[in-house]
Amino acid sequence: MENTYRPNDLSLSLKARMALEKHVFRFTHSLGQNFILDENVIGDIVYAAGVSSGDNILEIGPGSGIMTAMMADKGAKVLAVELDRALEPVLTDVIGERDVKIVFQDALKADLNQLTREAFGENAKYSIVANLPYYITADFLMRIVSLSPAPDSVTLMLQKEACERVMSEPGDKNWSALSATVRYFAHAEVVMDAPASLFTPPPHVDSCLLKLHMKKNRPLDQAEEARLLNLIQAAFRMRRKTLANNLSASFSLSREETLAVLEKAGLDAKVRGEVLTIDQLIDVMNAMYH
Repeated sequence: MENTYRPNDLSLSLKARMALEKHVFRFTHSLGQNFILDENVIGDIVYAAGVSSGDNILEIGPGSGIMTAMMADKGAKVLAVELDRALEPVLTDVIGERDVKIVFQDALKADLNQLTREAFGENAKYSIVANLPYYITADFLMRIVSLSPAPDSVTLMLQKEACERVMSEPGDKNWSALSATVRYFAHAEVVMDAPASLFTPPPHVDSCLLKLHMKKNRPLDQAEEARLLNLIQAAFRMRRKTLANNLSASFSLSREETLAVLEKAGLDAKVRGEVLTIDQLIDVMNAMYH
C-alpha cells in the first residue's frame, strides 16, 4: 500500500517518544495500551482510512497523538475520544496548536451521537478511525450500529482473530452474532496486516486493520432493525442448539409457535442459527412479527 502522506513535520515519531518519556507515561495492560509509534505505518493507516481535507473524523483511542496530528495535517476536523487522562500532556505535546478537540471519556459510555453533533454539526457526515483495546472490540462494534447519523466508514485496528470473526461466512466456525450484525450494517474488508512487532509494547497477538463501509440503504426500518438484532443474539446464544430451541428460550414461544415461524420462513425445523445468512435471519424476523 502506498503511503501518500508527506508530513511537513518529520519528527512526529520522535515527538511522541520524547513526550511519553518526559511525562513518565506507563503503558497499562488493563487498558490494552499498545501504540504504533512509526509515523510511516500510521501514514499507511491514514491513507487506508481515506482521510482527506474537509473530512470529519471521530477518533477513538488517539494514544500518543501521532495519527491525530497526521489527520489534522491533512485538513480533517478531528474529535478524539480518549479514556486515559494520563495521556493528556502527551497529546498536548504531540498535537500542539493543531485544530483538534480531545474529550476524555469512555467511548463505551459516552454519548457519541451528541459529541459528533457538537463537534461537526447536526447530521454532518463523518468517519470513525479507532485503535481499540481488544477486549472492547465486540461491544464497540455493537455500539456503532446504533449511531445516528451512522458514520460513512469505520477503520479500526483489531486483533487478527476478531478480524477473522468479522470476515467469516454463514456456516463457518467463526460465524457469530458479531459477524452477522456487522454483515447487515456494513461491507467489511481487511486493508492491512499489522504484526505485533509494529506496536509498543508488542502485544501477544498479531492484528489487522479492518475497514467497514457502512450501508446507507438498508432494507429494514429502525424498529425492524432492533428486532433483527434481538433475533441475531438469540440465534447464536447457544451454539449446537437448534434455532427452534434458541427461539423458544429467548422469546418464550411454544414449540408449536416456533415451528410455525420456521415453516413460514421456509426453514427446516432442525436448522441451527449459525448457518443462516442475513437474508434468512430477516425472513425469520418477518415471520415472527408480520
